[in-house]
Amino acid sequence: MKNKLALVTGSFDPITSGHVDVTRRAARLFAHVIVLVAQNEQKQYLFSADERAEIARAALADIPNVTVETWDGYVADFAREHGADAFVRGIRNSVDLPYEQGMAEKNLELCGIDTVLLFAKPEYHAVSSTDVRALLKSGACIGSLMPDAAAALAREILDKKRVEL
Repeated sequence: MKNKLALVTGSFDPITSGHVDVTRRAARLFAHVIVLVAQNEQKQYLFSADERAEIARAALADIPNVTVETWDGYVADFAREHGADAFVRGIRNSVDLPYEQGMAEKNLELCGIDTVLLFAKPEYHAVSSTDVRALLKSGACIGSLMPDAAAALAREILDKKRVEL
């Protein structure tokens, strides 16, 4: 029996093919998955929270049991308020593991919710939002680092911003 609700959380600035793969795999394990686009006032984003959510929706449109929401607070509060059964996080490499372990422990302490760690497929080990942002800003080819629909929308949003400047 599938658990009810999982949260895939992150800043998704922007969402990558690795994020999509983790979300797709989580959607096979849980009845419903919310991709939660978090806002952190200490970070500078290329895209606004609403833009990041819109790009994520374009990337995930073919997965029927996935929705995308934004949140401007503690992820643990969202999880409690929505009755989440689990957090799902992707692990690309050995550098990610200690950070994700610490976050999993903190989330378990704060809201009593476990974290499921999904290891990235080898083709996504080196994929990062940082690299995708740099490619988008330069106008370079994204290739398979981001779903086509999401990349097109991200470029459209950036083009509008350039015109407005």
